[in-house]
Amino acid sequence: MTDTPQPVVAPHGSWPSALTAEMAAAGAVRFDGVRVAQLADGTVRVRWQESRPAERGRGALCEWVGALGATDASSPRDLGPAATSARSAVNEYGGGSWWDDGDRMFLVDAATQQVHRLDRSGVAAPVTAEVAGLVARHASGTVTPDGRWLVCEREVQRSHGPRDEPVNELVACRADQAVPTEALTVVAGADFVAAPTLSPDGRCLAWLQWDHPDMPWDAAALWAGWFDVEGGVPAVRDPRRVAGGRGVGDTGMPPVSVCLPRWSPEGELWWCDDRSDDWLLHRAGGPGVPAEGAGDERRPEWTGVGEVGEPRWVAGGARFGFTDDGRIVFAAVADGFDTMWVATPDTTAVLMPGPTFTHVESVAVSGHHVALVAGSPTAPTSVWLVDLSTGASLDLRATTAPLADGDISVPRAITFPTSDGEHAHGLFHAPTSTRAASPPGTLPPLIVRIHGGPTAASRAEFSTSVQFWTTRGFAVLEVDYRGSTGYGRRYRDLLRGAWGVADVEDCRAAARWLADHGLVDRDRCVIRGGSAGGFTALAALVRDGEDRRSGGSGVFAAACSLYGVTDLTALAADTHKFESRYLDGLVGAWPQDAATYVERSPLTHVERIDVPVLILQGADDPVVPVSQAELLRGALAARGVAHGYVVFAGEAHGFRQAANIVRALECELAFYGEVLGFTPDGQPPSVLARSTAVAPDSPET
Repeated sequence: MTDTPQPVVAPHGSWPSALTAEMAAAGAVRFDGVRVAQLADGTVRVRWQESRPAERGRGALCEWVGALGATDASSPRDLGPAATSARSAVNEYGGGSWWDDGDRMFLVDAATQQVHRLDRSGVAAPVTAEVAGLVARHASGTVTPDGRWLVCEREVQRSHGPRDEPVNELVACRADQAVPTEALTVVAGADFVAAPTLSPDGRCLAWLQWDHPDMPWDAAALWAGWFDVEGGVPAVRDPRRVAGGRGVGDTGMPPVSVCLPRWSPEGELWWCDDRSDDWLLHRAGGPGVPAEGAGDERRPEWTGVGEVGEPRWVAGGARFGFTDDGRIVFAAVADGFDTMWVATPDTTAVLMPGPTFTHVESVAVSGHHVALVAGSPTAPTSVWLVDLSTGASLDLRATTAPLADGDISVPRAITFPTSDGEHAHGLFHAPTSTRAASPPGTLPPLIVRIHGGPTAASRAEFSTSVQFWTTRGFAVLEVDYRGSTGYGRRYRDLLRGAWGVADVEDCRAAARWLADHGLVDRDRCVIRGGSAGGFTALAALVRDGEDRRSGGSGVFAAACSLYGVTDLTALAADTHKFESRYLDGLVGAWPQDAATYVERSPLTHVERIDVPVLILQGADDPVVPVSQAELLRGALAARGVAHGYVVFAGEAHGFRQAANIVRALECELAFYGEVLGFTPDGQPPSVLARSTAVAPDSPET
């Protein structure tokens, strides 16, 4: 018998950790777009997509075929040529980059943005033809039952003036031709049309649409019509609004957001809408194309289980599916944690048998099998197959946490008071380690992590990007500030007109609440965020500076901004179509409320930032251009504020390449070491007042 090593006593932040930056980067593989099919021989086929940092962010398509419980379990295999990369750039955020109709798979080629067909031989051939003078991107397709036609989203730039927006539409093209064919428009007219889905008989097409200045989570409407192909020309006949959207005529209907439309095997249209606060499941009440406005008064199928829908940032979402015996399987989120449910329209929903998942990314159902991209606080998100009849399950990627159970910090949901008499939410991770302990009488430093969006939410999953910090002695709080999803429409709308105010107050209130409860060191709190989260982090420093100027005290000792928004005026003027009117709801109408944009921008008040800042930025970011980071860096340098600035060549909005993810983590750790006074991983910290440009595959600079 060997003695168990005694934990070393070390200051928070300098705890020895088994989780290296390289391991954390390897854990950044993301799975998406799962599909499942029960085959004639009794086996099950599951397909999905992986985004792989180790392959420079390649979107690889994967397949597993086998049977649950088989002694000769098969392994997943990659599909298509090794260079195949599926990624859509529609609305810049992409998603919905592949679909199938059985043997054939269709993917959006990352390089050309054209749709390609991948057959059983593994050969990828273009389906959509490039048209001279047009820049087109595709996403989220569906195929007619006869396999002849596909319908998908297309974003096309037809004119190239400084204010000319691309056109979003639904197009159809031949899916079975040996040569690519030109896609034909079947639905257009709204500023955005998305999420096409065909009924099982191929006769009905449903989709979502919305117009500026709404975002899809503000007022997206569900539309449907009859899909015909007469004389070889596809068309949608008699389209009508089924549910949701902005108020129609004089009805006085408040804005309703519809998401996730899908047809049942019986040809009945289902969707989620938020008329009752949560995004809950609704159905049309019969097969075929529903009547105009037929869904406006439909009652939700189940209540009290949580929110099923999600904000449509990316194409191709899936949170529910149907079995072959009339049941529906769906994911719902409550208090930051997902659960899986099974029900029929006439019964109460019950928990799905099998593993307990707390984060569900994607759901697919075939027969009595459910495939999920899902995870839990102790099991990394992976691709799972579950048999509803037995509860048997299999992790198709055989993922394991790169930490012992005793080293994993399991989050707990917290709710805390904030400004205006409201309450906000978050997931708290305490520092956890079997290798180290803190000196007596000390409390951990806190990292307040801000999700992007800002209409997004924290994920209750095992995250190497969280455990990297908790294993080193940090406490981490992921804040679901007002405006976050998963808590209903009212909570989401609390950020309307209040971005840069309510979110900032929630993050500050969260840190103070944890300190008041003796969970963190009040003087060693830092804040970090990417994109919109970077804006909130910087705005929090501005607010802290205001308090100190007034004789009060701030909350945060430093901030890390990853590709963060610094100038709201520049964002409103320069950003892409999808978000070009987003700030109308978050800040105010543009340009009428230009003064508010200036007042809320961190760059406007950079003189109030008096604590260190680390800026991590992608050189090719189309959402938050590098120019914004440059302006912030210059302003900090001019005032002599300690800062670090690292630009990553070859990266856009978010870091995809493993080497860059590693470097970003190492810089952030060194930064906190310098600011908070500890030695990270045994290395003297050094990142402040330094500007570097990192090539995609460069070593340490």
